[in-house]
Amino acid sequence: MKNTGIIITSLLGGLIVGSALTMLFTPQSGPETRKQIKDFINDEIDKMKNQVDKVHEQIEEARCKCEH
Repeated sequence: MKNTGIIITSLLGGLIVGSALTMLFTPQSGPETRKQIKDFINDEIDKMKNQVDKVHEQIEEARCKCEH
């Protein structure tokens, strides 16, 4: 379970970095590119928070099952 979390985090981190680099090297104006990067990062942060919440809920459910 621990390795799975590391793999998922690494994958998502790589996707974020790759996407940001792609946006930086596309022919657009600076403000447009910065806005796209900011929006993309905010969306990814929201997705990560949702995933963390789901994992936290699963951990709590497993903890409750172990106590009973």
